[in-house]
This record gives sequence, C-alpha cells and structure tokens, in this order.
Amino acid sequence: MQSLSKTTTLIRLTLMTAAVVVVGSLAGCGSEAQPMLHATIQVASITQNGGCEDVNVKVVPVTLLPGAPKLSNSKEFLTPVKLAKGADGVSCSGESVTVPMAPGKWKFLVGLPSDTVSCERDITDAGSLVVAIKDGEAGCK
Repeated sequence: MQSLSKTTTLIRLTLMTAAVVVVGSLAGCGSEAQPMLHATIQVASITQNGGCEDVNVKVVPVTLLPGAPKLSNSKEFLTPVKLAKGADGVSCSGESVTVPMAPGKWKFLVGLPSDTVSCERDITDAGSLVVAIKDGEAGCK
C-alpha cells in the first residue's frame, strides 16, 4: 500500500514538473515574438459611368527583412478595396486591411481611371502602416 502511495506521488510530481516546463516555454515564446504587420490601404478615385468600381491592389515584396513572424506573408498578393460613392456624387473612396505582411519594402499597384498608380513603402512596426492612393496623383502617401 505504501509503494502505491509513493508511485502516485511520483506520478503527480512528474506531471506537475511537465506542466511547469510547458507553461514556461510558451511564456518565453510569446514575449519575444514580433507583432503581425497589416497595412491599411486607402483608395480615393472618381465615379465611372455614375458608379464606383471596386479595385484590387496588387502588393509585391521588394526587399524583406529577416526574422518575419511565422504566419506573415512574404509573397505577392491582392487586397480588394470596395469603393463607395461620396456625398458629392462624383468621388469614390474605400479602405481595406491587408493580410499579415513580413516586414520590409513592398510595392503597391492599382489600376485607377486615370492610370495605374504604384508606390513602394517600408512596412515595419516603426513606420506608418497606412498607404493612401489617390487617382490622378503619382505615388502614395
């Protein structure tokens, strides 16, 4: 009977030690992880035939920094932006948030009524994550 009690105590101590190791290792992972980066893309355009046409913004990596979070995207992708007519009846605007992006320099391209607009932006946790694109203007803000 005494050996059963010792065995039970030993099993409990082993399980408690394993739990402490698992919790400690998870706590260490979370404290040093980089935040996921999402860019907010804002598009301003004009109506076409009285309506606003939704656009797709092509996002292409130019130069990525090392050490990106595991789930961040490092390949080319599209971000759809739904445009709504403004109160003036002529302007269209909308915004959308990208998928998680690896930190680095990215190129943003979108076909608008006046022309294709493109620009490059640094997407890092230290910089602005808003990419404002306006029809008729070169680049982005």
